[in-house]
Amino acid sequence: MQIDLLQKVRTDNPMVLNIANSVTQGDVANAISAIGASPLMTNYDQELKTLAQFANGICINIGTLDQRQNELSKSLLKLANDFNKPVVLDPVGIGAVPERLNFVEELFQAGKPTIIRGNAGEVASLVGASWSAKGIDSIDDGQSQSVDEIAQDCAKKFSCVTVVTGVTDTIATDSSIAHVYNGHKMFTTRVGTGDMLSSIIAVFAGVSDNDYFEAAKMASLVFSLSGELVMKESPNIGPSEFGGRLLDQLYNITVEDVKKWGKYDE
Repeated sequence: MQIDLLQKVRTDNPMVLNIANSVTQGDVANAISAIGASPLMTNYDQELKTLAQFANGICINIGTLDQRQNELSKSLLKLANDFNKPVVLDPVGIGAVPERLNFVEELFQAGKPTIIRGNAGEVASLVGASWSAKGIDSIDDGQSQSVDEIAQDCAKKFSCVTVVTGVTDTIATDSSIAHVYNGHKMFTTRVGTGDMLSSIIAVFAGVSDNDYFEAAKMASLVFSLSGELVMKESPNIGPSEFGGRLLDQLYNITVEDVKKWGKYDE
């Protein structure tokens, strides 16, 4: 695990361009800023080419779709590929809503994501595996494959790094698997934490010297550990206070914290 990537984020202050979920846009921007990067949100097609050229990382989130944003997402994914910029795709809700899966299939015709981050139901949908879902949530009943298998199948199918978040986070390439064991169930209660993680993965990808597997592992570790440390210090707080304290912990977490408390395999 390249733990020093956390310090590189703080030193380099990468800029991450987002097409965001409107429900969680403020949380995402604040999380990017807290970890030490610079957030930029866009919903304006005229500036896409300019912004894509100087962004260090890009995140496309399909949480709140409309026809105009769909076209923006396709254009930005193509530009990210043209300018060789790492792009994270968050395919929100495709495990439960077939129209969303249809759009993601359209999106793949425009370009290729560098990293895909989703829950097990979302990633299973991308590879045609059986997995239950309700709304944006994954339900671990009736699945036909293990999380490791669907993560690696997705990585192989789309030639990308795949991150499957859950009680354990699974990070895969076509030939490697890693796991992060930190975290807390409060992540499933506070809306927007998955969106925050997707953009933080783009932050780490932007300083990783093209080692996107290491970027995804480190982003997952820092984010899940931050939430765990919040709940360890304040076990009785609810989701509202958790959200604010999570931002504070992302701001304050150190390389030493990660070395001391991080739980992962490679």
